[in-house]
Amino acid sequence: MNILLIHQYAGNKGDRAVLFAMCSMIKSLDNSVHISVSTSSPELWDNYEYYKEQEIEFIPSAWDYERIDKCRWYWNKINRLKKYTFTLMRECYLNGCSRLVNTFLINPIFYRIAKKADVVISVGGHHFTTILSRDLVSSINFDAMAILSMGKNLSCFSQSFGPFVFYNKRNQILTQKILQKCISLYVREDVARQYLLQLGISSSKIKDTYESVLSLNSLFKTYEYPSAREKRIGIAIYSTQLKEENRERYVECISSFADYAIDKGYLVRFFPMELKNSLPDDRPVILDIISRIDNKNLCDFIDRDLPTDEHLREVAKCQIFVGHKTHSTIFALATGTPLIGIAYHPKTEEFMKQFSVSFYCVVDKNLSSEILMNKLDNIESELDQVGVSLFSKARVLSDKILGDLKKVIYLN
Repeated sequence: MNILLIHQYAGNKGDRAVLFAMCSMIKSLDNSVHISVSTSSPELWDNYEYYKEQEIEFIPSAWDYERIDKCRWYWNKINRLKKYTFTLMRECYLNGCSRLVNTFLINPIFYRIAKKADVVISVGGHHFTTILSRDLVSSINFDAMAILSMGKNLSCFSQSFGPFVFYNKRNQILTQKILQKCISLYVREDVARQYLLQLGISSSKIKDTYESVLSLNSLFKTYEYPSAREKRIGIAIYSTQLKEENRERYVECISSFADYAIDKGYLVRFFPMELKNSLPDDRPVILDIISRIDNKNLCDFIDRDLPTDEHLREVAKCQIFVGHKTHSTIFALATGTPLIGIAYHPKTEEFMKQFSVSFYCVVDKNLSSEILMNKLDNIESELDQVGVSLFSKARVLSDKILGDLKKVIYLN
């Protein structure tokens, strides 16, 4: 069996964890499956032993006209006209004639692999939304059009959807048609279901599951109580959409909280969630925060691109975690690490609610060092109780996620 996973972003450690979880689950179901991954930057996946061992191949997206050697002259010309190719593909797709232009507009590497695929899955994350690309004019919709126009089934697994704000009615119609054409849409949280329904997607397409990275709870055969771990607090910031006018307040907030934690006897470790030298890069903001901490010798940050399993094990060494980036909170939940979740999007609030720790969720527009300090004081009083509850819940959900993925693969 050949499985193609699409919509994989290469530079974000959360999205990388999604891929590791997906590949691990697929291989656990059938190790003979051949997995191909369409990703934003195939070269960023070099030198990772797991993917080499499993013979997983990485290919460019359908809308990538730069990573093509064959007929380079043609694709150079197409690349100069790239902004028009989306419109052309959209109109052909909406009018039922996209097969006529497929070989002229789709990256030939992607096309070849997609034609051989028995199952195509849009991997989890937060892709189908206008937050990250105006009107969803991006490789998300383009690659989905490519798959569907080739007559392939497409499933979306463990995703957030929405919000959707369209300025061009044709792009709204396109997104509606793509999502309605998918054979299943597995959502991670209820708010995603509501956004899909508001977009006019049939409820029969929408299935409930959980965040796929929670399945990596299976990496941990035994559980170490938080109180038995080194007295360390892990922190993952969110710099992707940090506006300059808010940066000063944010840096002061986190640095003041770190000072408070250090005064209480904790070591502080920062966990960048973007790959080094990719954009955006968390490190400049982290270094700014550290520069303002009084006892800098008691804090550090992981300045290495850890493989997903190693990253989770580092999180599991912390007594407490503070996560602003979505998957940093998922890492803590999966490992049974008591956490304070900072929500920049309602999905984080719902993840915390799923684990019955809503009290420890802070909406980032309300964020202050005082709130973080109070949450820390509270979580200390029930450290092991919270940790055991999180780990046990993640263990149950891990089995559910695997069962849902099995349905996607074998009922495709």
